[in-house]
Amino acid sequence: MSGALPEWIQRSPRYFYAAAVLMFFAYFALGVYEIKNYTMAYGEQGPMRIASLRVLIDALREAIYLFGTGVGTQIFLAIWARVRPATEAVQ
Repeated sequence: MSGALPEWIQRSPRYFYAAAVLMFFAYFALGVYEIKNYTMAYGEQGPMRIASLRVLIDALREAIYLFGTGVGTQIFLAIWARVRPATEAVQ
């Protein structure tokens, strides 16, 4: 059994990084759109600020999670690249 990983697996951290950026903007845009639809002309602005902050924090949380997944994947791939030659030499 060959220890070489397919190219798409080796590129997978890049996919996670791109997904982190896309998800940040998607979550942020959808949240702002939702808030804009619920705002009232004479309503208090305090709850709207809190809702805007929640949207920003949710978007950051999702982006950080995906970015961290990409970093973890990149670390595991680096470990795999170092361990694989030693295991192939034993066989």
